[in-house]
Amino acid sequence: MDQDVAGRILGIDLGGTKTAVVRGDATGRVLAREVFPTAGAEATLGRVVDAARGFGVAFERVGIACGGPIDGVRGCLMSPPNLPGWSGVALVDWAERAFGCRVAMMNDANAGALAEWRWGAGRGMSDVVFLTCGTGLGAGIIAGGRLLSGASGNAGEVGHVRLTEQGPEGYGKQGSVEGWVSGGGIGRAASDGGWGEGVTAKDVVLAADAGDAGARAILDAAGQKLGRTVALLVDVLNPQAVILGSLYVRARRHLEPGMRRVVEAEALPELLGVCRVVPAELGERIGDLQSLAAGLEA
Repeated sequence: MDQDVAGRILGIDLGGTKTAVVRGDATGRVLAREVFPTAGAEATLGRVVDAARGFGVAFERVGIACGGPIDGVRGCLMSPPNLPGWSGVALVDWAERAFGCRVAMMNDANAGALAEWRWGAGRGMSDVVFLTCGTGLGAGIIAGGRLLSGASGNAGEVGHVRLTEQGPEGYGKQGSVEGWVSGGGIGRAASDGGWGEGVTAKDVVLAADAGDAGARAILDAAGQKLGRTVALLVDVLNPQAVILGSLYVRARRHLEPGMRRVVEAEALPELLGVCRVVPAELGERIGDLQSLAAGLEA
């Protein structure tokens, strides 16, 4: 552990509905935590400063995890769909002024990948891909023991890749990976199939658990598209693990059979032979830990 930052990492997990501010250390231990609803930028950042002061320590590093897209060069948000009104907010400059220390900001897929690599399902590995599988879908990539961030900090936008010409919409594209595989996409697929408006992935999973054939078909289709996505990542990146988060953990029983069938049919056997496809381990702790993991990159 880096003794210089022991207990003095400030993590800020900035979400569309809530913001979590944590004090932690390089082992992933959370020592203090405050959560509040996300509002406008000025009000929310003011509450972050108040929470940090309440922790009673001088921070050595700050990590900010938030939904993308971001401008990693300028350290600001770029029209994030889950944070309307925050576009152009220069979070890194703000945090450097507020706390007087090193700051790193990254999208939640990259930060989540670092957290699972350090403290979760990717421990001890050098090459890992993490798929968020949440309301949206993004990927974080660890290659050779380092985060692959790309020129502007947005590497891994797998959700934007189109799998089919037609299909549920996600990330502004019909038939995209996000449209087929994310929680939002599964809800839209059900609505498009006549379930009515406002259907969620949770509704579909519960119906599948109750034996509904239509719900099981939706989830099997999502599992197969997830398998195609995983096979592509295995062939291109040759990882030791592909870690699947959130929705996959909750609906694994319905998604895994289709996913496995397609992965085994599509991926190069010699590459799949060295890769495990596994559920994420950090669960509800990932928000806190991904912000601390980002801080360790500062």
